Amino acid sequence: MGFLTELKEAVFGAPPAPPAAPDYAGAAVAQGAANVETARASAKLSNPNVYSPYGTQLVSYEGDVPTIRQTLTPEAQRTLEAQQALQGNLARLGGTAYTNAFGTLSSPFSFGGPQVQTQFNQGGALQNAPSAGQYGLAGGVNAGAYGSAAGINPNAYGLAQGGVNAPNINSKLDLSNIAKMPVNAGTTAQEAIMRRLEPSLARQRTSTETQLINQGLRPGTEAYNNAARLLGEQENDLRSQAALQGLNLDIGANQQGFNQALQGGQFGNAAQLSQFGAGLQNQQARNQAIAQNYGQGMSAQQMQNQAIAQNFGQGTTAQQLQNQAISQNYGQGMTSAQAQNATEAQRYNQGLQAAQFGNTAQQQALAQALQQRQLPLNEISALMSGSQIQNPQFGAYQGQNIAAAPIANAAAQQGAYNQNLYNQQVAGQNANTAGLFSLGSAGVANIPEIRKLVGF
Repeated sequence: MGFLTELKEAVFGAPPAPPAAPDYAGAAVAQGAANVETARASAKLSNPNVYSPYGTQLVSYEGDVPTIRQTLTPEAQRTLEAQQALQGNLARLGGTAYTNAFGTLSSPFSFGGPQVQTQFNQGGALQNAPSAGQYGLAGGVNAGAYGSAAGINPNAYGLAQGGVNAPNINSKLDLSNIAKMPVNAGTTAQEAIMRRLEPSLARQRTSTETQLINQGLRPGTEAYNNAARLLGEQENDLRSQAALQGLNLDIGANQQGFNQALQGGQFGNAAQLSQFGAGLQNQQARNQAIAQNYGQGMSAQQMQNQAIAQNFGQGTTAQQLQNQAISQNYGQGMTSAQAQNATEAQRYNQGLQAAQFGNTAQQQALAQALQQRQLPLNEISALMSGSQIQNPQFGAYQGQNIAAAPIANAAAQQGAYNQNLYNQQVAGQNANTAGLFSLGSAGVANIPEIRKLVGF
């Protein structure tokens, strides 16, 4: 294995040396110094000297400590001094106003104006409404004083009679003479037809079988069986047609007998209904006579009732006229009382308005007196809140941050790059070593030609 190691170093060179560890402490110190220089540069770049129409603002540094000097122009300086002088004069004048206000407010407030009115002339007393019975009470009419409406007894003219007895309608037909339906459909007619059809079918079958044998066809062959099957189907068709024809003949005979029995029953019922109608008309004529007599009696009674109602209506009209007169007198009395009450209400409103006018004047006088007492305080407030000193405005000192160079990050990235490169070199050396060791295991290292080739 020593030979392979010497061979690997001779061919591929010595193994790569691992990279040195990055100087993280030095990178951190360098990063701190870069941050300090960045902060100094940011402060100087963010705070320039200012030259405005109101003056100048200069920024200087003593080490890392900034100094700001603001100088006004001559015109701005004179304006500031004038504002300060005005502010002092207003303060002295405010002292004088304070003396006046102290003299006014040292004595309690006294109001000598008109007093509030709480009473006024309310006029006369209101007039009560008239009594409902003062002019009489409305009356009614006795309905029985003119008679009572009456009716009539319907039994006095006879009672309407009921109809004649209705005949018994024949609801059953005599079907004894109707042709009977066969037990099995078409049996009767089929027997009559088949007695003529069966001999013909037998002769037809014998002739067909003889003809088939003469043609060389024997029973059991396919052609013979097909011909026999066809002959059987024809015979079945003929028998079915005969059965259907017999069924139709039986149904027709039965229907004809039923219709004849039905017509006989209807003829008998028609005769009985005709007799019943004649008796019913006779009874209706008798009932009409009774109804006519009843109607005449009803008309006479209605005329009597109408006379009674007319007398009652006339009495009611007279009573209504009397009641209307009482109501009219009551309405006139109510109108008179309402007119007098309206006059008293008007007099009351006028007195109330006069009192309200006096109270409004009293409130106005009180407001004037309060305004005179508050005037010294308002003067002091106006003087103290007068013109204020306005200084020229310059830009405030501010700082801006400038990102420092990423020295520490760069050092870390360089270390990572060196380590990655070292890992790749080691991986290449390992791959070469694996190839040489595989040759050595095969005995290649003992070949003299290879030794000569590599210089061993």
